[in-house]
Amino acid sequence: MPAFFIFSGDRLWVRRRPDGSAAAAETPPDGAPWQEVALGPAGGEALAVDAPAAAAPPEGIEAIPLRAFFDLAPPGDYALAARAFELLHWRRTHRFCGRCGRPLARHATERAMACEPCGDLVYPRINPVVIVRVTRGRDILLARRAGGATPFYSVLAGFVEAGETLEQTAEREILEEVGVRVTNLRYFGSQPWPHPNNLMIAFTADYAGGDIRPDTREIAEAGWYDPGHLPPIPPPVSISRWMIEDWRAGQGR
Repeated sequence: MPAFFIFSGDRLWVRRRPDGSAAAAETPPDGAPWQEVALGPAGGEALAVDAPAAAAPPEGIEAIPLRAFFDLAPPGDYALAARAFELLHWRRTHRFCGRCGRPLARHATERAMACEPCGDLVYPRINPVVIVRVTRGRDILLARRAGGATPFYSVLAGFVEAGETLEQTAEREILEEVGVRVTNLRYFGSQPWPHPNNLMIAFTADYAGGDIRPDTREIAEAGWYDPGHLPPIPPPVSISRWMIEDWRAGQGR
């Protein structure tokens, strides 16, 4: 049987287990459009169901944000649900050809949307984002975004612009956002971030100079923090949190 991931808007339908964990609801609502989005771990198909955003889940089912599912499900289940949402978002936002404006159709053999009249193919869009942990001795640079819905302080991040290397993005974003120069960039890891379609590419870096000056447009506050006096930090779902915990472990905390 294929695995179903039912989304109304950006919320996933789940069924709670007696132990408090959750599993994706497996029965699509009657009449809802569905589409293949990924292959399951055992080779079975995983299907995303696009329910109306205002649809009410049936009894025993609740709709929760995808990020909340991370804390309630095994990593493999969350990863598959995240992939399903990312591809479902791609299908929602690529219904017409950007070249000639005609409706797109699903390609017969590739994960792509095809325009039959002009032959254009549209593959899933991924936006690369560089995220950087900057340290100065025993201190880490953390910042709170301006206008953010959460009070978290995180390491700095920014989108890669056309013609940039990842290293150039890291240096530019940190200088623009907080006025700090960095050196000794080192690759840390990466994380798909399906909110809705980013790929986080993480680096660590050393402080090279400059005084912290938040730009106030993207960054409201920023500062240096030691391991024993951290502000609120992101939840465990994000690579930003992994980077902070990795740094803190290296400081003996």
